[in-house]
Order: sequence, then C-alpha cells, then structure tokens
Amino acid sequence: MNIDKAMKHTASIFTACVMCAAGVSAQSNAKRMGQTPASPSVDKRLDSIPPAMLRKMFRSHRLVGSPGLAWKKQQVITIAFNGGTDELYRLIEKTASEWTDVGGQMRFSFKDDAGKYRLWSRKDTSPAANIRIAFNEKGYWSLIGVLAVNANPSDSTMNFEGFTNTLTKYYDGKNSNEWAISYEHTTILHEFGHAIGLSHEHFNAQCQQDLKLPVIINYLMGTPNELSEEQARFNMDAQYYIQILGQQAGPLEAKLVTSPTTDRMSVMLYYFPDSYYKSGRKSACKPMGDHGKSWSTVLSAGDKQFYLSNYRTVSSPFGAAALNR
Repeated sequence: MNIDKAMKHTASIFTACVMCAAGVSAQSNAKRMGQTPASPSVDKRLDSIPPAMLRKMFRSHRLVGSPGLAWKKQQVITIAFNGGTDELYRLIEKTASEWTDVGGQMRFSFKDDAGKYRLWSRKDTSPAANIRIAFNEKGYWSLIGVLAVNANPSDSTMNFEGFTNTLTKYYDGKNSNEWAISYEHTTILHEFGHAIGLSHEHFNAQCQQDLKLPVIINYLMGTPNELSEEQARFNMDAQYYIQILGQQAGPLEAKLVTSPTTDRMSVMLYYFPDSYYKSGRKSACKPMGDHGKSWSTVLSAGDKQFYLSNYRTVSSPFGAAALNR
C-alpha cells in the first residue's frame, strides 16, 4: 500500500480511547452481528483523532533524529489549556501526575513562570506548550508522544470532550473516592499514556492471537463508529499499525515493545465483550479491572515499567539544561 493510499484509509481513526465503546446504537449493531453488547458500565462511544490531525501527526520531516515515540530529548513536557477553569486544570494536573509520580527524570509543567496555568489559543503562531488540551472537539484522544510536534501551534494535541461540564462535582477534592475509580480518571491516565508514547496494550502478540479481529473490525465498521475496513484494521491489527507507522513516521522506530504476556491491569488495554475473545471470559487479553469496574483505575506495574524505561533518571555530560532543550 503506498503512503497516499494508506493515509486516505487511516486518516480518521487513530483511536485514543480507553475501552471499546457501546451505546444504544452500538448495542443494536452488536445484536445484529449475533454478539453480546458491551456492559452498560462501559457505555462509551469509540472516539478518534480528527483526520487532519492524524495527517499532521505523521509528517516525518520535522522528526529527523527522533529515536522513538517517547520524549527522550527533554526532561520537562509543557501543557497548556484552551477552555475550562483552574478547578478543571487542577484535576487533570493531579491525575496526569500519577505518571510522573512513578519517578524518573521527566515531569509535566502545567504552569508558567508566574505560577498561572498555561493557556493556548487557535490564533497561536508558535507552540504555547508541547501538549495542548482542548475540550470542545469530538471524543477523548491524544496524539502519540513526539509525533505531537508535527501539529500546528494553533492545533490541540489532546481532547477531552465535555469535561468542562461533566467533572464539576469532582472539583477541589470533592467526591475524591468516586473520582479515583471513575471512567474519566482512567481516560486522563490513558490519554497521557499516549502523550508520553504508549500504544494500546491489545497490540501485544498474545492479545492479537486471542482477539476475534474480523468480528471486531466488522463491529467497528458499524454504528456508531462506521469505519472503513482499513481504518478498523489500523485501530486493532498490530501488524497493520506497524506497517502504517513505518511508512509515515520516517526515522521513528516502527516496532512495538511489548512484554511476553498481555498486561491485563494496564490503563492502555481495551475492554471488549466476552464474545469478542476466542477464549471468551477466560481470555488472557480481557482487562481484569478493579474496584468493581471493567477497567483499571490505577497505573499497572507494566505501565510504570514502560514509563521508567523511557524516562528514568540519566546523567548528561552536558548537564541537565541539555536535556531540557
């Protein structure tokens, strides 16, 4: 497949959500396929990066010398917001910092030198931050790792649709126990996982072998996702993902670094109904979940290992300033 054709087929679906979705429409589609619809507890639609943003993410000419998807050339990753309030920013900052609390040399910077949360706008001509968060586009998604540098300064690189309205009950520490196990909390962990370079856990070879990929691809081609076959494969088929990444990302490493077995506690692992696994409810690819949820609410040991393998503390012969450039 040539690059232009690949981009035409994949431009609207680079998925960055936590669990595979189901809603009233999705459940109807699943029933039509003879499959068990997803649990109401994960009644979320499958969202994707906007087509234009996907194209920009894979422009390789600005990534010469990048060794991979992680931000290995700097210790500080800056974040800016468009829309929302300080209360929402604090909630996102605290949740995202669960990654950096693991240790290592990298940290997120949400505030400017004056101690105010960093903001960006659609009129910016230079990047206000490495990661630029919006709340008014469709779905939950993030560009992956250093590929975000290919976005225009006026573009968002991460989006949380509706968070300005749906998370108010969690502001200023209210309902903290409920927040800690909420879908939205895991969504933030998941999207920031993408932002620091993680792919989906279901790309693990063990998981790929057990997923009924033709069934899932068929599901994704139906309502509400309505993806093309090529788009659905890019979302679910690891080999196809690697092929497109290799064609589009230029100098980036077009390979997946995975463990021998699927990390069932990873915040990067999708949830599917039992019938979507060849092994059914006993599948080694099915998320274990915790606190009565179908998804993981905290970073797994595997998530933390990936983070530390890319952002562990290292000494630079040129000093710390060299790593922040």
